[in-house]
Amino acid sequence: MSDMEAVLIKGKTIASAWSQLIREIYEKGEEHKPDYKTMTKRVHATIYIEDVNNNQVSPAVPFGENLIAKYKEELTEEYADWYNSLEDDDKRKFDYCYAKQLFRYGQAAYDSVNANVKNLRPGSRRHVGVLWENEVHIPKFEDQPCWIAYKLEQLNDTQVRIYLLYRSWDAFGGFPANIPAIVEGFKKVFRENDLNYDIESLIATGWDTHIYDTDLQAVEKIFKTSELCPLCKCITPKHSFIQTTRGKACPECKKSM
Repeated sequence: MSDMEAVLIKGKTIASAWSQLIREIYEKGEEHKPDYKTMTKRVHATIYIEDVNNNQVSPAVPFGENLIAKYKEELTEEYADWYNSLEDDDKRKFDYCYAKQLFRYGQAAYDSVNANVKNLRPGSRRHVGVLWENEVHIPKFEDQPCWIAYKLEQLNDTQVRIYLLYRSWDAFGGFPANIPAIVEGFKKVFRENDLNYDIESLIATGWDTHIYDTDLQAVEKIFKTSELCPLCKCITPKHSFIQTTRGKACPECKKSM
């Protein structure tokens, strides 16, 4: 067994951060067997994303835009109300639902997101929401939330930074769906509260950020035919690089020169 790597990734966009993360885990990840059969490769990762609005999805992700649009719809207050309206034995009702944890948390159905957004103060470190209920989730051995906390930080009159914390995070299939949905969920709350905030950046930490053994073959295939663009750090097919005065660049970087 190799040592657990702690990595810091800085991405200009969500797609860039994901591309770098996948390569870091593929090349440096510790082999780890959780308490079920599927092996993983993992790192401890902190990921800084500068621009959460543009180039959200790499063409190399293992699913299309439609699935991400579905995730965005499910991370809303309306979805939390629909989820809560289901009977307990309804098969669509899992043991946890992120929308419920954000907007209807616990027996009191506490709405942490709107409460935090309405009370934002510049410089405060107190605008935190937890998605893990000790009395519910600690006794369980399955189906606990992977995303366990967030923090909002108001930087100035118009900008907010989002922090996320994961106890366990599927980097290959989870990350590229989670982050755009979380960004859109918070944007929707800002709009509904008539607050003109932009998300200036996002910082996410995953204690155990992994690629499942079943996905490693797909990742290996990606890096046989693609590599990271030296400029934007996005996964780019090797045949599509263009030589420029700044060296090799992907088509998108060439366009912006």
